[in-house]
Amino acid sequence: MSETVERKVRGLFAADGALAQALPGFQAREAQLALALEITRAMEGGDSLIAEAETGTGKTLAYLIPALVGEGKVLISTHTKALQDQLMHRDIPAVQRALGRNRAIALLKGRSNYLCPHRLQQALTSHQMELWMESPLLKVKQWGERSRDGDLSGLGFDPFVRGIGGLITATAEQCLGSKCGQFSRCPLMSARQKAHDADVVISNHSLLLADARLKAGEFGAVLPDFDHYVIDEAHGLPKLASQHFGVQLGRRRLMQWLRDVQLALEEQGDEPALMAELAEAGAALLQQWTTWELAALSAGWDAAVAPFFKAEFDDDELIRLDARARSICADFAAVAEPEPGFVAWEDGEGDFRRWQAAPVETGPVLDRYLWQIPASFVLLSATFRVSNSFAYIKHHVGLPEALESYHSSPFDYPSQALIYLPRHLIPGGDERLVVEAMESLLRASSGRAFVLFTAHSALRRIAPQLAQQLPWPVLIQGEGVGRDALLQQFRQQGNSVLCGTRSFWEGVDVPGAALSMVIIDKMPFAPPNDPLLAERIRRCEADGGNGFRDIQLPEAIAVLRQGVGRLIRSEQDRGVMAILDSRLRQKFYGREVLRNLPPAPLCDDLAEVRWFFESE
Repeated sequence: MSETVERKVRGLFAADGALAQALPGFQAREAQLALALEITRAMEGGDSLIAEAETGTGKTLAYLIPALVGEGKVLISTHTKALQDQLMHRDIPAVQRALGRNRAIALLKGRSNYLCPHRLQQALTSHQMELWMESPLLKVKQWGERSRDGDLSGLGFDPFVRGIGGLITATAEQCLGSKCGQFSRCPLMSARQKAHDADVVISNHSLLLADARLKAGEFGAVLPDFDHYVIDEAHGLPKLASQHFGVQLGRRRLMQWLRDVQLALEEQGDEPALMAELAEAGAALLQQWTTWELAALSAGWDAAVAPFFKAEFDDDELIRLDARARSICADFAAVAEPEPGFVAWEDGEGDFRRWQAAPVETGPVLDRYLWQIPASFVLLSATFRVSNSFAYIKHHVGLPEALESYHSSPFDYPSQALIYLPRHLIPGGDERLVVEAMESLLRASSGRAFVLFTAHSALRRIAPQLAQQLPWPVLIQGEGVGRDALLQQFRQQGNSVLCGTRSFWEGVDVPGAALSMVIIDKMPFAPPNDPLLAERIRRCEADGGNGFRDIQLPEAIAVLRQGVGRLIRSEQDRGVMAILDSRLRQKFYGREVLRNLPPAPLCDDLAEVRWFFESE
């Protein structure tokens, strides 16, 4: 790193620097400065850096300064919309004012966040439109005429909850691109153009991976090229890579094609016989989705689309529909006989039955598609390490030679927090004891808690019981209110209890007394019947490893660290982390798990929990 750049970064983070003068509450932190300098060096050297910055380090500012001070084009990728919005609307404007510099910034979201005018018009003019759809579709039309960017977050209601989201947005398969008659007023294309012109682009991991795959296959691009990639919340990258570079084949995908082809043929107006034939064959196939085996469904699909393949079209949309139908044929083959390095399985029930194929190891896939791009990469998270080692995350992201950086939390966990770990609760035992323990803990904290479950089934059984027994509001995930709306209620009510599953274990920030306890029902081991996990374990053990020690335990520790990390978010926060799994006291791996938790006092007596809150 040049001396000029280092002096500039050091000066900005100084106690009397520009950041201290412009940002309320800014405190000079050695760890934050050290991380900012490490990121700057990685960017200047074109290196890959994996950095764990625990909660309170200030990692966001540590990467924004190098991104905004430098000259290269930067992508900042996050896992959650909340962080994207925070960066775009709060953090970056404040830092730019402090720097006295205005780099061009753009926010680019996924396709499902933008209105597609073409598909909206199709839906409004189709004879297939049902009566209940008319009112919300007309509201979308009126809003779209006023909207400046077509971002559906400004719509005023969730179109997917209302059942019309798929009619007013376009998937990559459905989009006509430059051949669309609405291309000049397409909100997605406008957002992409702004991203192309910007110096710094804020996006998400899904777009990053989709773009990497497109560029590797020479099929186009979603994002422009960048000099530097900053991937925040990067602990979730392997799981997303498994999804993005795999295959998912479900009933809904076939339904979408059958609906879209009817709309397109209806616009042409000259293929009534083909429309009727496709509708009849498609309906018959969908009726058998729950009972037929994969081979029969594949043959049924081939037969259903055969008349469409025989027809000749010069319409761009119908040509794309032909390609989509053939892609579904190829995916039937991919899940029937997965390629080397992939595993396929069936899951779900009824109409939600589906087949999937995914790479067994994500490291080689990410290396092939992402890390070969000539740029610097900075991966950040508060929870990368397992037992003080980066080996696990390096293996799963495919960056064995990446630079490492660790910065501990500045929080005083011994005085700010307490860990409650009972001796009498074993998963699979009497669930009434679990409910009793949760109720006692929640009464000690006067509500103000997250109750995080490892399975939806446990949430559905236990959360309603808590709602009946507690005097405070109990908010339950999946009861008609979205995640963001639930969080907003939780923050506003001040003493409520939020019961949720995995989506609340990470990416949630509720500083202050409103969240004073996090209860975790048990150690978050992945289900042993997970086919992808089973294949990874088989390969690990075939190579001389230990499936539990090398895969299951590290994954569970990483998830647990995310869950308990929801609690202490500032130096003023206080609270209790309760893990209702006595195996951590009895099993050989318990000490290993506890070494990975924040250094708070450990107790097994509810009286100590009550005393902790009474001493507030």
